[in-house]
Amino acid sequence: MRYSTMTFLKGLTLTLGLMMTMQTTSQAQEVYALEDKTTTVQLRSNGLYWLALSPNIGVELQTDMGIAFLADYVGAWWNNYESNRFWSNYAFHVEGRYYLDTKKQSSPFKGHHVGLYGYMVTYDFEFGGKGYQCDDLSKTFSIGASYGYSMPLNERLSIDFTVGFGYLQSKYTVYEPTKTWYTVTDYKKGTWIGPTKLEATLVWNINKRNNR
Repeated sequence: MRYSTMTFLKGLTLTLGLMMTMQTTSQAQEVYALEDKTTTVQLRSNGLYWLALSPNIGVELQTDMGIAFLADYVGAWWNNYESNRFWSNYAFHVEGRYYLDTKKQSSPFKGHHVGLYGYMVTYDFEFGGKGYQCDDLSKTFSIGASYGYSMPLNERLSIDFTVGFGYLQSKYTVYEPTKTWYTVTDYKKGTWIGPTKLEATLVWNINKRNNR
């Protein structure tokens, strides 16, 4: 019923493997293109998740036409079995994004952007009493459309503000702790249409492209 550190490490390994693959692809394109880079790779981390005690890391692969592809991983594994307190959540997020100001900016990845996103989540929340758990990624998911603004800080760093609206569904188990075990009290399903995504993300450009 509980998540383990190994679950977190497996998810993190998968994400890092994806990031290394995308970085290798970008480096190969750099060698081929030399003076005219056609892609960039950026590392991302959402500060709002950190405030919620949920470490996260992501990667953004950007093409030369203002189109970008994002993948993020979130993993928290805090627990205290003696006091029955748990804060565990694991999430995978992907997004396709288009930057609107490609002709106005010296870099095509500044300014306003729109996108389509989806994510899947597992979680286990309990604060000394009744707990709520979704133990399968397929049971909690969201799809939607996003709008945001990317504000550069310097040649390497920027802050990205994004909000998303869409559909969210979650099937979860309600349970209560006893002296020796956890007793399931209900199975529930919830749906939501509205804001399902909020970001204040620090972005680091690994292989800085030539501004135009």
